[in-house]
Amino acid sequence: MRTLLGALRLAFAGPVIVLVTVFILITSPLPVRIRDVRLSAWFATLAARLAMLIFNVRFRCLNPQLLAQHHGFIFANHITYFDILMMLHTLPVRFLSAAETRRMLFFGPVAEAIETVFVNRSDKASRAAARQALLAAPRYPPIVLYPEGGVGPANSLQTFRYGAFETAMEGRIPYLLAAIRYSRGDIIVWGDDEGFMASFWRLACFPGPIVAELVPLRVVRPEPGDDAKRLAGEAHREIAAAMGVTPQMD
Repeated sequence: MRTLLGALRLAFAGPVIVLVTVFILITSPLPVRIRDVRLSAWFATLAARLAMLIFNVRFRCLNPQLLAQHHGFIFANHITYFDILMMLHTLPVRFLSAAETRRMLFFGPVAEAIETVFVNRSDKASRAAARQALLAAPRYPPIVLYPEGGVGPANSLQTFRYGAFETAMEGRIPYLLAAIRYSRGDIIVWGDDEGFMASFWRLACFPGPIVAELVPLRVVRPEPGDDAKRLAGEAHREIAAAMGVTPQMD
């Protein structure tokens, strides 16, 4: 029965992904804005909400107004690909994403259309260009960064890198700390030892429900003279506490 459920969900999700991608690409050149956000970006939010329904993931945001009114960066933990949909559910945020995302079918064009900033973290020039793009970008809608630098385990929190905090300090860009947590992290997590499709298939076959919570914590307003290591450590401790996990430390 679970295999049948997974097949039916994917059969339904496929056309939805294609249709939403088409709408995003068609509307992305239009100058139309709704609540100061490009029209095309709202289709990404629609896609996130539809995905929650299809896969029986029940979204909760404990303070949606704090998220919706924030101008600047959002720093959050990163467990799985589904975190992207979590962030998009409330409003069409933007992202700092790995350069390889740009080459992915459907997801690459959509990421570009919603003004994603791409970075190759192994390339110094790419990191510098991404930093300048983040500093020059409008502060609304917010830009989501994952200070862990990649997907981490569901039951812990990897050490935060300092780069995101240094960029925020340089531009005096406020950042909102947020925690992402799932009632069934074992189902929705994307581990390093498995491919994307294996993880996605496990979710598709799980009847659910899975409760997905986004917990906005507080806004930090950094200054150029602040200590990036201290800011990263404070953010790490606060998000780990909200997740209810033991943080990993170097």
